Amino acid sequence: MKNIIIPILLFLILPVFSLAQQVTGTVFGLEEGKKQLLPGVNIYWENTSQGTASDNNGEFRISKKEGQHMLVFSFVGYETQVLHVDKPTSLEVILKPNLEIEEVLVVQKDRGTYLSTIDPIQTERIGGAELHKAACCNLAESFETNPSVDVSYNDAVSGAKQIKLLGLDGVYSQLQTENIPNFRGLATNFGLTYIPGPWMESIQVSKGAASVVNGYESVTGQINVAFKMPDSKEKLHLNAFASADGKLEFNANSNFRLKSDKLTSGLFLHAENLSNKIDHNHDGFLDHPLNTQVHLYNSWKYNNEKGVMLHGGLRFLVDDRLGGQTAFEKGMTRTAQNPYGIGMNNKLGEAVFKAGYVFPGHHTAVALLANAVRHDMTSFYGLHNYDGDETRFYSNLVLTQDLDENAVHVLNTGVSYFNDKFDEILNNRQMERRESVPGVFAEYTFKPSARLTLMTGVRADFHNLFGTFVTPRMHFRYQPDPRFVFRLSAGKGYRTANVLTENSYLLATARPLIFEESLQEEAWNYGASFIQRYQLLGRELQITAEFYRTDFNKQLVVDRETSASNILLLPLDGKSFANSFQVDVRYQPVKNLDVTVAYRQNEVKQTIGGQLLEKPFTSRYKGLITANYTTNLKKWMFDYTVQFNGGGRLPLIMDNSSAAAAAVMPEFPSYTVMNAQITRYFRYWNIYVGSENLTDFMQDKPVLGADRPFEPGFDATHIWGPVLGRRIYAGIRFTLNYN
Repeated sequence: MKNIIIPILLFLILPVFSLAQQVTGTVFGLEEGKKQLLPGVNIYWENTSQGTASDNNGEFRISKKEGQHMLVFSFVGYETQVLHVDKPTSLEVILKPNLEIEEVLVVQKDRGTYLSTIDPIQTERIGGAELHKAACCNLAESFETNPSVDVSYNDAVSGAKQIKLLGLDGVYSQLQTENIPNFRGLATNFGLTYIPGPWMESIQVSKGAASVVNGYESVTGQINVAFKMPDSKEKLHLNAFASADGKLEFNANSNFRLKSDKLTSGLFLHAENLSNKIDHNHDGFLDHPLNTQVHLYNSWKYNNEKGVMLHGGLRFLVDDRLGGQTAFEKGMTRTAQNPYGIGMNNKLGEAVFKAGYVFPGHHTAVALLANAVRHDMTSFYGLHNYDGDETRFYSNLVLTQDLDENAVHVLNTGVSYFNDKFDEILNNRQMERRESVPGVFAEYTFKPSARLTLMTGVRADFHNLFGTFVTPRMHFRYQPDPRFVFRLSAGKGYRTANVLTENSYLLATARPLIFEESLQEEAWNYGASFIQRYQLLGRELQITAEFYRTDFNKQLVVDRETSASNILLLPLDGKSFANSFQVDVRYQPVKNLDVTVAYRQNEVKQTIGGQLLEKPFTSRYKGLITANYTTNLKKWMFDYTVQFNGGGRLPLIMDNSSAAAAAVMPEFPSYTVMNAQITRYFRYWNIYVGSENLTDFMQDKPVLGADRPFEPGFDATHIWGPVLGRRIYAGIRFTLNYN
């Protein structure tokens, strides 16, 4: 009985997002007598350091405390406005050009991506305008124009994608939806494809140590997806997509207003299908598995505008994949005499609940955030069967307290609870894991002025398998003037390695896996960054530079090299670290043309077989150039992206007596990928056409031993470059907003 009561009580009393009485609205600038959305406007309460900035849609949200009435709107090239705000409301603000300084008048279009200068954590916000620059059918494809996040395939047969941040695999970055850790465990390999692009309002990518409020798992950063809210202005949105290789997608979402707009609901639908067998390189294996996915999401939001807000939703997903050799058919008997096949079926359901209350006086707020997930998976790779089921519950209760009238001192405290019931079966080997992790945390923020922020936090978690561990983190931000921001960060991160699930793609090889079932990883992350802004020929030039280092104390090592007979997944025995240096420049050389040039250098090393070596399949550098040109009144938009990927080391079996070892190159070469898209906008709809991988570059022989998949030497996971050729696509979007 006790085991039932405690989770119920935790669900009822634990955290989510901080709420306060808030002023919201949209900021426009007048250009030739016409309104134009104005992002980046400085908005703050007069005589305080409490402020924000309008987002890429010109929208803003700022908390209102007792005694705060004069709201200031300031932007270069426009007249400053000061509005008297008596109570929480929604505003439409129109800034007029400052004719006295017409020679430096700034007319800024929506660039889509913004680096926060206010947040003490290095955070990049990817908005709707950026998502329109590519097909963005799902979260994985949303990073094609991003210099910080790399996306690649795990293997050549399953379609599973992975990201890399700061040179390290995506498992070290905490993936969140609406600030709730999500798409982990069994969903690790396909979670990026389970978040449809048209559902997303924005993506926030933070680097380095994250806030302790969000948990202990983040090592290299966090990726948080904000879905379109039920109370947004978007009444109906439809998106249809088709590619030349036969992939079809359809997305629809609609918002409903009930009970005087205090109660709203959103309904989301995603469906995709690929039924064409494609083998561009003629190796006898499908370049991409046949795939059918259906995803439904219903969200609700209630706001009584008196300090209470509730938000919840239900999500259901079914994803079915079939791949392998082109001759393999669904239902075919799996023997070494028949074609090689792989199949995966995932069924996922999720319930989400959030609640928040702001106490009278507006100096204290409490928030609860919780979700429960059920995930069932069945799969096979050739003659191997791998099944799993997972039941997961998460909750987080946060109390936010302003310790003084001007919010110079702010304290966040709370408790969290995580429970994961994990069952797996690999052939005849059964594995079970139960994680139960209550935790407590406190985070103090000191902000004496708009120039300086110091945030320190610590949390303690009590793990039933790994005992008690402490997670300290620190963030420092200094802005000596509006053109320059400097940040420092340091912190620790822990995570439970889902050893088999995260590496299940390795079953698409002829070598058996040797692994330990339960392992915890531990690492320190240190970072420094700065943002510098200049005026060059009357337009803003932004330069960002950053350096991050990650040092592992404990780590799961995927060792393909020590043994020619097996792949070893064992604990680190020695050093492991990653250094990542990145610089990017953003500028508008001519009106309406935005250009980003970025370069990143990676040094990722790991002790493998007693030797400190470069981590295999990791590019030593990445270069990126993106160009976006939008005509006046946004009738046409042209986008071009080129990625320069540096070479790297490939695994070499130290016992090179096998034929497989002799056939493998020691390194993979550098390569270039180009993407382009053209969009034509109309009043309520737009059409887009584009191409990914314009030069049709593909890795040579992505499937080793493709002609003998059941014999030694077969390996479909030796992937370092694109496995798909040129993809041409077209789509149409329709959007209808509330007046």
